[in-house]
Amino acid sequence: MQQIPENNNAGTENRKPAPERGGKPGTRRKFPWLWVAPIPVALAIGLLIGAQLPVGDRDPGPAAPAAATQNPGSQAPGQNANAPAPAFPDVARLEVQDPTALGDVNAPVVMVAFTDFQCPYCAKWTESTLPELIGTYIDQGKLRIEWRDLDLFGDASLTAAHAAQAAAMQGSYVAFHARMAEGGTIAPKSAYSATSLKATAEDLGLDGEQFLVDMDSKQAKDAVKRNLDEAQELAVMSTPVFLINQMPFVGAQPLENFVAAIDAELQQAEAGRQ
Repeated sequence: MQQIPENNNAGTENRKPAPERGGKPGTRRKFPWLWVAPIPVALAIGLLIGAQLPVGDRDPGPAAPAAATQNPGSQAPGQNANAPAPAFPDVARLEVQDPTALGDVNAPVVMVAFTDFQCPYCAKWTESTLPELIGTYIDQGKLRIEWRDLDLFGDASLTAAHAAQAAAMQGSYVAFHARMAEGGTIAPKSAYSATSLKATAEDLGLDGEQFLVDMDSKQAKDAVKRNLDEAQELAVMSTPVFLINQMPFVGAQPLENFVAAIDAELQQAEAGRQ
């Protein structure tokens, strides 16, 4: 299995920051997409997201949840087979020095991942699927992943999101994600006490004292709030939820579903260059 690197923005230092898609740099866009999406599609996606909501620390178990059985790109009930796909917003930030992103800023496919550190399905995805995506796509310059850590499970989730930002400030955002999802299960809430987090940071080779200071910094809190605001605007009600380019993809689905979805986007990008 491919080892998860601490960061993978190497080779982008000398590139000019890519302009934000669909808006001027430095402005935060509003996307009330549920107001304009076809109602059957919006309802179907809402049902899929709702089906993913785990309760407490429940183990997802061997059986795939309802949303995880949905084929990528499959039609919503009642959707006309010849109707154009709904225009979902492009929320990729494409910030060259984003420490919470993994992969080339110029990759043809960008995955925005809405996750929660207390979500069992997110832990499962981080442990089993992410390393494969890194080896097959990210290391080849084909895929970029940008994370949005949410707090759907309460205080522990919010503390974890702040801690992840602190890890990012020392270049270990993805390594922190991997550590807190070891074994494909969520870390206990006790893992997010100040003492435990300091020990985890030091075990990752970070400055533990600085880690705790950064967790409580305005920079970390503002970054997390930006992610939470974006999720609220998009009506993301559960995790994990992914946007692969602009295609919604719900749940910790099997690796082959992610491969199929990413390959389809790569083929479309290649066709557009011809």
